[in-house]
Amino acid sequence: MPRSRGGPMYHWKGDWRNDADFVDATFENAAIGIAHVGLDGAWLRVNERLLEIVGYERDELLAITFQDITHPDDLETDLGQLKALIEGDIPHYQMEKRYFRKDGELIWINLTVGLQRGPDGQPEFCISLIEDITSRKADEEHLRILVDELNHRVKNTLATVQAVAHMSFCKDEPIAKAKKDFTGRLQALSSAHDILTEQKWAGADFRHVVRRALRPFNLDAADRLSLEGGQVRLGPRQALTLAMAINELATNSLKYGALSDDGGSVALRWRRIRGESGMQLRFEWLESGGPPCAPPERSGFGSTLLTRILPGDFAGEAALDYSETGLKYTLSAPWPGAE
Repeated sequence: MPRSRGGPMYHWKGDWRNDADFVDATFENAAIGIAHVGLDGAWLRVNERLLEIVGYERDELLAITFQDITHPDDLETDLGQLKALIEGDIPHYQMEKRYFRKDGELIWINLTVGLQRGPDGQPEFCISLIEDITSRKADEEHLRILVDELNHRVKNTLATVQAVAHMSFCKDEPIAKAKKDFTGRLQALSSAHDILTEQKWAGADFRHVVRRALRPFNLDAADRLSLEGGQVRLGPRQALTLAMAINELATNSLKYGALSDDGGSVALRWRRIRGESGMQLRFEWLESGGPPCAPPERSGFGSTLLTRILPGDFAGEAALDYSETGLKYTLSAPWPGAE
């Protein structure tokens, strides 16, 4: 008998094609569920893997039919395929269906069914291969949800970009200035997207959003700008709008406000306060030491964002106070996540 380098090769005694022990071992030790099923649906013979999949003891499963553990919504299709198989219309069939385990858990299986015929050609029983695909189906559902969510986010982002472009370029201003404003707003939107992507779009921290939105202005570490506030968890939409609002406030301050003057400074503060209707978020942008400020002659994108869009996304109220001592912007809103 041939020998391998590691010792004698395994040799099956007898003719494996006709050896009942070999067939039994193959049936019982297969990596997928195997069953012989009667034409009426009764389980006639089942292997260990199938028992693991459905959670029944052998005598328990042999006492019932496949109809008893099949989800009702899948039963009609399965029985129709079985009928066609028995009548000889199809040589075999395959389908994905659901079983109820003994413990009540619903699982997905991939079923492949063939037919065993006797010497006279008459159908005797079905041979079923059952593979547990519950994990795969869960992954597919998760992927579908992610794709749907991505489509939703892309549409929302494109709508936001369209609105920003419309507000940036519709004014009677030089195209170069409008282009610069539009680019800055897109950078702010992009910075918030980066944060949300890092957090798998589960939300973002208030301070993180503010610091990232200020990064292009090189003001984050300057003595003329201070940040004061604790941890506040924002929703994705709130984070996006806040980033754009910070961009508008910083841009305006560098052009016309406190940061346009060497002696000016800005303080950003956010805190939790108790309001009449419960806990609230209070956010303030306070400018001081710069040139006197006055309301703009006309309302633009920045004013609309600060007084309408941002408070709308926070379900709160906002106010712009143009005073000689400097611009003051205040947002009051319900505390994010509060019931």
